[in-house]
Amino acid sequence: MEIEKKFSQCGDYNILETLGSGYHAKVKLGEKNGLKVAIKIFKKDHDTAQNIKALTNEILILQKLNHPNLVNLIEFSNALPYRRKNGKIEQRVCIILELAQGGELFEYISLSGRFSQEVSRFYFKQLLDAMVYMTDKGICHRDLKLENILLDEQFNLKVADFGFAKVMEAAKLKTNLGTPGYMAPEIVAKKEYNGTKADIFSAGVILFILHAGSPPFSQASEKDSYFRLLLTNKQDQFWNYHLRYKGGNPEFFPQDFRNLINGMLAPNPDQRFTLEQCLKHPWTLGQTATLQQIQGEFKKRYERVQADILASKMKKQAQKNNNNQQKGAIGVFRAIVGECDEEDFTQVIQKYNLTFDEKRQITPGKDTGLTNDLLLCQDPKFILCYLLKYCKKFNATVDKIHESKYKINFLEEEVKEVQEEENQEEDQEEVQEQEEEEVQEKLNFSIELVDYDNELIKLNVNRLSGNYFQFKQIYSRIKQVISLIYNPPLNQQVQQQ
Repeated sequence: MEIEKKFSQCGDYNILETLGSGYHAKVKLGEKNGLKVAIKIFKKDHDTAQNIKALTNEILILQKLNHPNLVNLIEFSNALPYRRKNGKIEQRVCIILELAQGGELFEYISLSGRFSQEVSRFYFKQLLDAMVYMTDKGICHRDLKLENILLDEQFNLKVADFGFAKVMEAAKLKTNLGTPGYMAPEIVAKKEYNGTKADIFSAGVILFILHAGSPPFSQASEKDSYFRLLLTNKQDQFWNYHLRYKGGNPEFFPQDFRNLINGMLAPNPDQRFTLEQCLKHPWTLGQTATLQQIQGEFKKRYERVQADILASKMKKQAQKNNNNQQKGAIGVFRAIVGECDEEDFTQVIQKYNLTFDEKRQITPGKDTGLTNDLLLCQDPKFILCYLLKYCKKFNATVDKIHESKYKINFLEEEVKEVQEEENQEEDQEEVQEQEEEEVQEKLNFSIELVDYDNELIKLNVNRLSGNYFQFKQIYSRIKQVISLIYNPPLNQQVQQQ
C-alpha cells in the first residue's frame, strides 16, 4: 500500500514521472521489477475515429519491427487500468515502449553543440542501418527529425515515433505530412512521393545539423533563399553562404561531406542518393568514433544536458508559481511576483487599441520540430503586451496584430546584412547579385502565442520572409528580451534605456 500512495500506476507499472507530452498523449516513465519503460498514455478525449485509425496504424507498424536502432514495442493495450495517486482508476489506451534513457539527439545539439565528423559518422551509420531495415520491411518513417532520434543508456541511436510511418503498398504516397524543415520538397509541393526517398532527404537534413549545429534551410521550398540555391543548381553558393557564418574556413565543410549532402538533398527525388549510395559514400567510410569514444564524450555531454534541462524545469515551475499569484487590472501586470515594480502596459494597450474579449482566442499548440519555440508560464495577455512594448529591443517594428489570435507580425527594423568585398572570386558578380536580392527582401517574422501542455504558453517564432541567418539573430535577441521578464535588475535596465 505504501507504493500505491506514492505512485500512480498503469497496469503493473509504477509511474515515476512524466517524460514528455504531445497533443494526443503523454509519455510517462514506468517501472516494473527494475525494468524501466516509456508508457505512451493517450488522452481520454482524443479517441476519435481518425485518431484510433492513426494509432492502429502505428501499432501495426511497431509489431512488424524489431531492431537495435529502433525504439521497439513491448506491449499494447486498448484498455489498460490507469490508477491515479488519488485512487481513481480509468481504462486508457497505452503503448509500452523501450526506454531511451539517453534522451533526444536534439537536446545534445542544442545544449552542447555540434558533433565532430567522427561522432557524426557514428550516428549517421546507425541511422542508415535503421533505415535500411525499415526499407527491407517495406516501411517508411515519414517524420525523421532530431526530436525523433533518441539515445539509449549506452548512447546508441534509437529511431522513435512511428505515428506517421507507412507500409509502402503503393509505389507513390500522397499524404502531406511531416515536420517543416525536414520535409522533402516533393511533399512540401503536395506531389506524390516515394516514402524512402523522402526519408533520405530528412536524414540529409539531420546529418547537416549534426555536423554544422544549424539547419541547411528553413523549408525545402523555392520561397526559401537557401534551398532555392539547390533548386537552381547553385550548390557552390549554398555552401559559401553557410561558410560565412562558420568562420569562413572551407575545411569546415569538407568536399566529400558537401557531395554527400548535395546528393541526399537533391530537389529531384529521382536524382537523390539511395541508401546504398549513402552507405558506400567516401565520407561515410571515413574515420568513425568507437562506441567507447562515444560513451566517454557523451557522458560529459549528458551531464551538461541534464543540468540545463533541470534548470529549465525549475525556471518553468517558478514561472508557473508566479503566474498563479499574479493579480491586477488589464493595464498593469506584475512582472515579478514579490517585487514592488509593476509592468505598466496602459500606453501599449491604448497605442494599439488592444482588446481581450472572446474574439481573441489562444490556439492549441503543435510540435513544429524546429528550435524556434519558447515555453513560458505567463498570462498570454501579459506576453502579448510585453512583446509590443519591447519589440525595439530585438530590432523589430510591429507590422500587424491579429485580432482573433495572440499573434503579431513584425518587420526587422534594420537589415545588417553587408555585401562581401568585390573582386574576391570569379563568380563574385553572381554572389553579389544574390546578396543584393537577400538585402532587398526585408526580414518579416511572426510570433504567435499558443496553448501548450501543463498550463504553459509556447511562443512560435516563424520566419515569413528574409534571410534565415538574420532570423536566427533576431530569435536570439527575442530570447534575451523574454528572459528579462524574470530578471528584475535587467528588466529595470531595459526600461531605463
